[in-house]
Amino acid sequence: MKQLGQVSLDSNKILMISLTIIATIFYWAVLYCPVLIISAQTDKNADQTIGQINSTQKDLNDNTTWLLSGKWKSNLFTNTDFNNTNPGKFSATIDMIMANGSSGHKHKISDFSLTNTSNQQNGTTVYEGTMSVSMKDGPIFGIPYVIKNLDNRTISLSLEGIASDQLEVVTHFGRTPIIGIFPNK
Repeated sequence: MKQLGQVSLDSNKILMISLTIIATIFYWAVLYCPVLIISAQTDKNADQTIGQINSTQKDLNDNTTWLLSGKWKSNLFTNTDFNNTNPGKFSATIDMIMANGSSGHKHKISDFSLTNTSNQQNGTTVYEGTMSVSMKDGPIFGIPYVIKNLDNRTISLSLEGIASDQLEVVTHFGRTPIIGIFPNK
């Protein structure tokens, strides 16, 4: 006979209690951890603007040859004090496909190095520098670029002063600037 106040637990009851505790911990971890992860990513990139690339490249006869889409990320438009410990940053991933729907592929723009910033009379801010572009046979480094911020609505990326060993990029991207848009505010 059991005495009052004594509890007898068999192994099945212990297993059920343990599983209930584990399930409760797992439920709360799944419910709240994604919020913490998202917050950490947002805080890390708070000084960066992320936008879209929506552009076409044209040939010498002004015919559309390539359609471009993708994303760009930069701190150029949220910061004005750049130095060795806080460098200007710009990167992009660009999907290209011929206007006829063939030859789809991807490029990455990286390793941006800011060399000059200026303001034009029309309110456009111009950022000059060099960057790397991934190509079919490997990256091409030190490509001179001009990025124009047009009233925090669009950006324009243009190749400027290309060296002879970088002509593959000019030939591939053509003579028209790559256009990107800022996120809706």
